[in-house]
Amino acid sequence: MSDSKFHLKRLMFSIASLVDLGQEATSSKDLSAKMKSALYVITGTFSVPRAALFVYHPKHRSLELLADKGYKESARQEIKLSVLPQHIKHFHVNEPHSIHEMVGSPFYERNDQVFSKLQTRLFIPLFAKDEFVGAIALGKKLGRESFRQNEKDVLRVVAHQMAITLYNVTLFGELTKKAAENKKLYESMRRIYHDTVQAFSAAIDAKDGYTKDHSYRVACYAVAIARELRWKKMDVEGLYVAGLLHDIGKIIIDTKVIKKGEGLTTLEKNEINKHPQISYDILSKIKFPWKNIERFVLHHHERLDGKGYPDALRSTELSDGEKILALVDAFDAMTTDRPYRDKLGLDEAFKEVLKCGGTQFDEQITSTFFNLLLRELSGEVKDPQILPHLRSNGTDPSAPNWAWVQASGSPSGSCRDKRENSDPLFSRFESRVEDSGKQPQGSWIRPLYVTRHK
Repeated sequence: MSDSKFHLKRLMFSIASLVDLGQEATSSKDLSAKMKSALYVITGTFSVPRAALFVYHPKHRSLELLADKGYKESARQEIKLSVLPQHIKHFHVNEPHSIHEMVGSPFYERNDQVFSKLQTRLFIPLFAKDEFVGAIALGKKLGRESFRQNEKDVLRVVAHQMAITLYNVTLFGELTKKAAENKKLYESMRRIYHDTVQAFSAAIDAKDGYTKDHSYRVACYAVAIARELRWKKMDVEGLYVAGLLHDIGKIIIDTKVIKKGEGLTTLEKNEINKHPQISYDILSKIKFPWKNIERFVLHHHERLDGKGYPDALRSTELSDGEKILALVDAFDAMTTDRPYRDKLGLDEAFKEVLKCGGTQFDEQITSTFFNLLLRELSGEVKDPQILPHLRSNGTDPSAPNWAWVQASGSPSGSCRDKRENSDPLFSRFESRVEDSGKQPQGSWIRPLYVTRHK
């Protein structure tokens, strides 16, 4: 093989190795596993059976072992390098140092026994943004040949990648630690995050004057239900954020179509119905600290009977979070004015939701929501979570008229299919599903009335 072909082959191998290294360094593994995998890529690339990766701890003035290859468990306890500030000043940034060149230096003399145990041949200090973050110690190569200059050139690139990874992880760790130690700072950052999300929410609702604060009310109603169901605090917070952002996909839909309401063309209806998928596409690219936000948003127009959109999921395929958002989004749509209809009174809204129990809305979640609202109406709840928002949008907060309630505890009629118009759940209440004549089950809502009339 000619020298040019040989060097070309080595270059291609080095590039492939750098790609592998980059994938490992940016993987979702924890730091130790990530760094160990990256170190194995390095040792495999340069045929080095022994190597160690260190992370720098400024307070301890030491390089402590983070990952290694080729050393016994008993030897790992003693692998630690002492590093003083004056030593760091003499390191060349991300430059491979031959151990023979380091002999006699204060740093080497301070750690000569450790270097001897490691059988180190190259020492590479790692710097990112002019900050010393760690080091790599490579043992002798198989075949005992020394490192060539082109290999050292590749190692400089490797060192840069590893340094950036360590720097980012270390920085994140420090920020996390400071946040834990300083609760006020954490709460301040958290409020900023929520304010940013709420700003997005306001921008969404601003596209249509009739839906002002819709996302905020949906989020608050959803939180009220989740708390009643005793969700964990972090999950409640995630549902709140999902409520705020559930319509973010409408940002890129023509405002005229959103405000049109009735008389939509098929093309316009299809455009409106795309907003959950658009919302998902936007939010799935954000790494939220909460679980399932993008899924909650994607499926907030699904129905238990599989007649929702965009995926026509059925009850068993939907989580409680998705069912909660579906209910409260519809409830708020019913209890607010729209350009093509006036808002419903509270009793009418209750009727409409109850008709859809088991087909569009989950009965347990609906019961939880209405029971809480009735307790608020009767003054049993010290800190109301629903009534203030009903009052803010002009809904009469007086107790609904329950005369229409049958002995079964559920109204007659059936749920209508609401998929086709601009108010996707309850616009104009045009029936699209034949009334089967079957009464909805009533037992699930009975506790509602017992609570009300105690």
